[in-house]
Amino acid sequence: MMTLKREKFRRLNLGSTYDQHTVPIFHASCGGNKCKPLLKTLMTSHCMNDCKFCPFRAERYVHRDKWEPKELANVAVKLWKMRKIEGVFLSSSVYKDPDSTFESQLEAVQEMRNLGFTEYIHLKVMPGTSRDLIKQGVQLADRVGINIEFPNKDHYEDMKLFLSFKEDILKRLRWVAEEVKKAQKEGKCKAGLDSQMVIGASDETDKDIVRISGYIYQELNARRVYYSRFDPVHHTPLEGKKPENPWREYRLYQSSFLLRDYGFKSKEFVFDGNDRLNLKEDPKFSIAKENDLLVDINEAPQKELLRVPGIGLKTAEKIIEKRPFKTMPSFRQVGVIVKRAAPFIELSGVRQMRLSRWLK
Repeated sequence: MMTLKREKFRRLNLGSTYDQHTVPIFHASCGGNKCKPLLKTLMTSHCMNDCKFCPFRAERYVHRDKWEPKELANVAVKLWKMRKIEGVFLSSSVYKDPDSTFESQLEAVQEMRNLGFTEYIHLKVMPGTSRDLIKQGVQLADRVGINIEFPNKDHYEDMKLFLSFKEDILKRLRWVAEEVKKAQKEGKCKAGLDSQMVIGASDETDKDIVRISGYIYQELNARRVYYSRFDPVHHTPLEGKKPENPWREYRLYQSSFLLRDYGFKSKEFVFDGNDRLNLKEDPKFSIAKENDLLVDINEAPQKELLRVPGIGLKTAEKIIEKRPFKTMPSFRQVGVIVKRAAPFIELSGVRQMRLSRWLK
């Protein structure tokens, strides 16, 4: 029995690390350098779709498995009582159709709640799922999302995602956002909406990714957009394609936080002739350099301070609290990274460092 259970976890895990019990425990970042151990699994690895990049694509020979809803609920609750996990991340391949797949996920989550599981649950909605089921998911889970995978419909055709980008993805994202907004007024689904994209499998540009990310954050009020860099899988059509540069993923995450937390708009970002971000440069620095940014640190409102490289959210608050400043070294006392910020700061009418000198 233990061997069978171990095999099931192996077949249904989502790239999680394994602890000594061979259970896929994923240590999810939850802010403040803290991590939350989650049971991260698929409901089933049987899939009707044939996406080029996916290890569970329909035409790929791979051992398949699935959870029965009560079985998964019992496992999750047992691990929680053993203090092995503090939450569950539940996604799935699409078995017969989106609704029947998501109904199985809902049944498992409902059973967890019935068994007294009060911890965090992150639930992934299948593209094309009906609104009523989405509403049920939002009522049960703490975070709900749909992976859009690529920034527009052209890449869906290229990657053999036989879905309507407009109807199955964007409409469902809007439905989730609307249902989350309603639920949060009742104190539910506090962790909100999220989405994810695969980076580097198709020929998507950073400009397209930043644009759709801005829409998801600023129009749908998402809490997080995740980026997963492409890594080839054997026996798939893309097995010979090079893995994506991790620096690209990193720069996209930096851009994502500028969109979410700092008030930047997607049209402000700086791209090269191929609509890519500069991998050697922080996108915030690129924007400041492009616009010849100059901010009076003793007079600027918080919104302008946040545009300066080397000044983050907490640092901007401290600057406003502690100013006026008389010398550049005093910036360090409130957390300013002076080396990054100096070319863009004005103090007593004097620019603290010429950008040309900084670049040397």
